[in-house]
Amino acid sequence: MWLERRNALKPKHKTQNCRVSFKNHHYKNLDILQNLSNRKIFPLKLSGTLPRNVIHFSFFIIHFSFFILLFFLFPTTAFCQLDAGPNDTINPGVPVTLTATYGNPGIPVILGDDDVAGPFPIGFSFRFFGKNFTEFYLGSNGWVSFTPSPNTAGIRNPKTLPTTDNTYPKNVIMGPWIDLWPGTFDTFVFYLTLGDAPNRQLVVMWCQVPMYSQNKSDCYDSIATFQIILHEGVNTVENQILTKKRCDSWWDNRATIGVQNGDGSIGFAVPGRNNTSFTASREGWLYTPVSVDSFAITSIPFHMQPIVPGNKIVYNWYEWSQQISTNQTITVSPNETTWYYVYLDLCSGITLKDSVLVFVAKPVPNAFTPNGDGLNDKFRIIGTPSENITKYNFRIFDRWGQMIFSTTDINEAWDGKAKGQYCPAGVYVWEIFYEDSKKTKVTNKGTVMLIR
Repeated sequence: MWLERRNALKPKHKTQNCRVSFKNHHYKNLDILQNLSNRKIFPLKLSGTLPRNVIHFSFFIIHFSFFILLFFLFPTTAFCQLDAGPNDTINPGVPVTLTATYGNPGIPVILGDDDVAGPFPIGFSFRFFGKNFTEFYLGSNGWVSFTPSPNTAGIRNPKTLPTTDNTYPKNVIMGPWIDLWPGTFDTFVFYLTLGDAPNRQLVVMWCQVPMYSQNKSDCYDSIATFQIILHEGVNTVENQILTKKRCDSWWDNRATIGVQNGDGSIGFAVPGRNNTSFTASREGWLYTPVSVDSFAITSIPFHMQPIVPGNKIVYNWYEWSQQISTNQTITVSPNETTWYYVYLDLCSGITLKDSVLVFVAKPVPNAFTPNGDGLNDKFRIIGTPSENITKYNFRIFDRWGQMIFSTTDINEAWDGKAKGQYCPAGVYVWEIFYEDSKKTKVTNKGTVMLIR
């Protein structure tokens, strides 16, 4: 019994489901294999002896199996936030621009060791312990405050909440307060207001910040990544912690996660996280105001909000199993239907992934009849969606090698004319190419018969 490959059918739009779980890992569009084998790309039937086509299908299975292995080797987070773009349909060799998108760039805040910065705009009115605020301050050691804290600069050791010590910030959210070391000629703290009124969010993010120790080598590789998120209208505070590692050589690894009011007389801390030694990984906390001077603290699922933390984001593109780029945007020009996969590493702790199919419709037409009857009047190259065809160049040459038609618009077709005059019947040469930073790359060429 053998497998025979039928003609490929044009795929539908990219599936919009989020993830299917593989134990502790996740894979987007797991219906790929089913769709390919059932009806989209590789419909199958049973027959007699083993033909050459089974080799092609086996090659596909090898590639697909390789990616199943990748998913187990590189754990990924189940966020529907990374987007590789819509599926594309092209003729062979049409250059397609693929762009992975993830959130909007956060606004960087340059902070030194034990530093304080601000005020910065929240973007909306936020009520905290019964008072409304429109600005906030940032502490490099992991806190957001709504009132100036001039005595806090230089203070590094955490304290138990509540505290009236005037060297500690008030009207504050600690998420966690820990002695961090962002003053290393890099930017680790970002903020951004997301969404539309009345449901906006302020996201403040500490990304991959080294933890401080007197001996830099002790804890510099121990990093902290977390977000403090303010919600408009409901006035809740969300704290998402990707990682808070251990540093026993400095302040006995103690840290504080919690909130306190304007004079330090009232405070609420996450249980087991109040000036205690702990590590944290992928945990979320929600502070819900129940009165002007009290909050309810509940555990919530871990889910970071999508803001881009400067250079602490890395893209990796694969064509099947081969890595082809570390850029956010790539140009590809396949001659066969191909899956492209993009992985995003965020703050050296979260890996997201997505995939996009470039469907190659064959063949390029080999003849056309520009006689004005409305049927096959133009020689056209396929490339959709057109906004992804950004480096396209298409040229027609006559039999003497003279260029008689050229366009960079995938939607423009050749009507069989040169300088407004009808071209004679015959064979013409066409060429598709694009220009990159290295050289001009011809991706496909052939001939077309003009029939009068």
